Amino acid sequence: MDKPDPKYFDYAASVPPFREVLDSFIKISQIYFANPSSIHSQGRKAKKLLFELKKEFCDLLHFYDGRLMLCSSATEANNTIIEGCLRRFPEKKILIAEDAHDSVWYAINRYPKRTSVLKINPNGKIDEDQLIKSLSKDTVLVCLNHVCSETGTIHNVDRLAYICQSREIKILIDGTQAIGHIPLNLNDIPCDYYTFSAHKFGGLRSSGGIFMRTSNFEPLLFGGMQEWEMRGGTENLAGLAAAKTALKRNLEIQSSEMTRLNTLGQRFTRQIREKIPVVIVNSPQNGLPGLISISVPGMKGNEIVAALSLSGYSLSTGSACHANHEEPSRIILARGLNDNEATGTVRISMGYGTTEESLDGLLKAILEYIS
Repeated sequence: MDKPDPKYFDYAASVPPFREVLDSFIKISQIYFANPSSIHSQGRKAKKLLFELKKEFCDLLHFYDGRLMLCSSATEANNTIIEGCLRRFPEKKILIAEDAHDSVWYAINRYPKRTSVLKINPNGKIDEDQLIKSLSKDTVLVCLNHVCSETGTIHNVDRLAYICQSREIKILIDGTQAIGHIPLNLNDIPCDYYTFSAHKFGGLRSSGGIFMRTSNFEPLLFGGMQEWEMRGGTENLAGLAAAKTALKRNLEIQSSEMTRLNTLGQRFTRQIREKIPVVIVNSPQNGLPGLISISVPGMKGNEIVAALSLSGYSLSTGSACHANHEEPSRIILARGLNDNEATGTVRISMGYGTTEESLDGLLKAILEYIS
């Protein structure tokens, strides 16, 4: 598509698909419509393309020593590994990072006796020493983000994964906010599972997957022989083609976009601190380019988002999965903010349609509402 509405500031929730992505999806859907599991010639052609696309997609991220298992989303991917490990190892426990996405964090409430929390420090980072202290002989899996979806904090996942690997503990990294947005070489990250959703980098919804180096878990979905009998259901061939097209496009513009979004983000942060001295900036300076979380003490993030929506601006209070909740974010609270401060949190996430003019307009709208 052409560049999206410049007033759209919710790229962390979903990136508008590129025009070539839509074209790719339509083309593959029309030509390779057969089921890859069918043994007739059309089915065999679809299966051949499936293998080719998987390899090409993996190569773009330098993933050479494992398999790509397709599924519908990062939520399904994360659930698959967590539920599968808990069933495969009924006596073991899982360690979950405090800033994990809800598709991972749910296990804390669902399996309180089989999960524990890996704390983040006041800067939002996962400390290596803290990880080591949190591991036990019963830990079978560690779950963490590559990039925090609410603050944009980038974790040193290569080091954290190495710690787990050296102790023969499996690690699941949620790469939903990382793929396509920051340089990524999976060959340098010794993780067992790395998950993603294509619509987070300009692909299409209901298209995700797991880069996995082991399949030591019980399947979540049954009823088919697909994906090495690890995930039943006809493969989304067109969705994979669209995801590869989106990732390739992102990698082509990644360096320039990171520089541009960093500049915009730093400018916005500086200006809002000058105009609203009490504002708390939750995002680190070296975090995900273009993602800024701010908290305005004494205000409600939901009300700020609703008011700005009337002026055409689209932003959020945090992860879209719990955007309608009025309770302060557990991730923002974990950074040391109190309820009064954390309740006034909004997330501004920029992308390829963001302009300096639209960002200035957003700042003006925020100031007008707060005043």
